[in-house]
Amino acid sequence: MKSTLTCLSVCLVLVSSAFAGDYSTVENITVQISSEDPVEIFTINGNINVEEWDSDKVEVVYTVTSDNQEDLDFVTVEYDTSIGIICEVEYDDDRENSHASVDFAVKIPSGIDLAIELVSINGDVSIDGGTGEAFLEVVNGSITAANFSGKLEVSAVNGDIEVSESPGFRIAELVNGTIECIINAIENDIEIAVVNGSIILDLGVDALVEIETVSGTIDIVEAFNARVIENIVGYSSEFGEGEYSIEISTVSGDISIVN
Repeated sequence: MKSTLTCLSVCLVLVSSAFAGDYSTVENITVQISSEDPVEIFTINGNINVEEWDSDKVEVVYTVTSDNQEDLDFVTVEYDTSIGIICEVEYDDDRENSHASVDFAVKIPSGIDLAIELVSINGDVSIDGGTGEAFLEVVNGSITAANFSGKLEVSAVNGDIEVSESPGFRIAELVNGTIECIINAIENDIEIAVVNGSIILDLGVDALVEIETVSGTIDIVEAFNARVIENIVGYSSEFGEGEYSIEISTVSGDISIVN
């Protein structure tokens, strides 16, 4: 993608130092935003942190860091600000094994619905606040999502997932690790699934809860008056009632429901 400089301000600060073998560049991009505009960040090695601020603009600050200047020179962050902001990290073909990382710190306005997509191959992704739609994905790293209003879906391969106080939360999928969720409000059906790992759900709202595990245990606090059934393969349980359902499953891992 091409860099389209329709942003209000672009401030480039280069900081290169040999102190402790650390070389870095920092860039700040601020753009005017409208409802339903995209905010998309794609990084390969690095963290993405998103939080709200009191502004009608989006601010993206990204830091490229490496232990040598050569690797630094072969990393590019392409960004498009024609509608919203889309940032994507690219490495030169000759430096596929570069150790350079690109971390993003993003500030989004409260009260404006946005189409948010955050993806990191090797790194953590977090969001605190925001509204609209959000899709968060990592391969190796953890995801933390809190206080988001609107449709929220999270997916990871290796790492942990934490979701709290996000009533539009819909899907959490994980291959290896632990999912922890705090649900005190619900606006739609929810699916929570882990292949190898555990699920801990702190449930404070009425819902139909359906649980199954192939190779693991199910532990439900007495307050829910639930019964765990031993099947031919694994265990299952079903309890509660409400407008929406919560489906919880593991292949190999324990499931705990608390309140």
